[in-house]
Amino acid sequence: MTLLTATNQRVQFYMTYTKEKPTTAAKYKRLASLQEALQYNGKMLDEVFPTKQLAVLDFILYLTSGSGIAKVGADTLATKCGVSTRTVYNAVKALKGTGEFIIARLIKSKGGAGKYIFVDKKHANFTEIMREVFALSDVKIAKQFAEQDSIKVVEPVDLEDNKSSSNLNIFSLKQEKESYISDNEIIKQSIEEEQPEKTREYVEQYASNSFQVSFYDVLNEMPYDSSILRLKHVLALRIGSDCDLKRFTVAKKVIHGIAMRISEGYEFNNIVATFSAALNNALNYKKVIIEDSKPTYKVPVVSFYDWLENRH
Repeated sequence: MTLLTATNQRVQFYMTYTKEKPTTAAKYKRLASLQEALQYNGKMLDEVFPTKQLAVLDFILYLTSGSGIAKVGADTLATKCGVSTRTVYNAVKALKGTGEFIIARLIKSKGGAGKYIFVDKKHANFTEIMREVFALSDVKIAKQFAEQDSIKVVEPVDLEDNKSSSNLNIFSLKQEKESYISDNEIIKQSIEEEQPEKTREYVEQYASNSFQVSFYDVLNEMPYDSSILRLKHVLALRIGSDCDLKRFTVAKKVIHGIAMRISEGYEFNNIVATFSAALNNALNYKKVIIEDSKPTYKVPVVSFYDWLENRH
């Protein structure tokens, strides 16, 4: 399978402006799902991920439990989980072998592969991530599913991974939360600092087609509320790298509807999330046409009084 790659800023951009945040509850739910998938294929969790590797898996599942995507280096994983980098490599190899995650790489500024990018194939954002972060078409996304749709036999791992004991609850909720907030704030700050008065250039840099730039221009010309205008670069990219004329037209109607509701006094907690959901719903809506269903009515006979003929 071809190794997927993406730029650091594309991944950061998606993670920053996605509403979902990692939670311990979501992590355990995903762990249970993974365990069930392994058992269905005759594997036990502790066979595929021995004790130390289980710590690495636990942390990866937490990172991806929010937006469905995470980027992290092998050294960071080793430090966070208290294991060697060799254990990290084995854990990542085992995770890839399950077919449940896509393992991609960041593109280094000087070329080559950088940090790991983990994408949860069962996350609700998977298709959007493939489209927005990796600029894949629906056909190529389907191919990714086909290439990783079955559990593979995982090779034996180093005995080093079995030497010490640990349990799944490796990180306290407080540690996880503080770690995520810290990383997320750095990401958000770095993105927002890069675009003062350069938002159109920013869109041109990350846009995959001309419709995204055109949508930015449309928003820039409209007298919308500042809550929309300050996010116009985000909204422009969110219409999708596969945007066509139909999607572009629907997107204009959707954002106009949101703008009108704001002018009427409505407040949206997350305009980007609302726009994305409304756009997808509008595109997926199919008008039902029922043939030969015209109702028949009997027209009552009414006697009209002729005022002209009966005047006295």
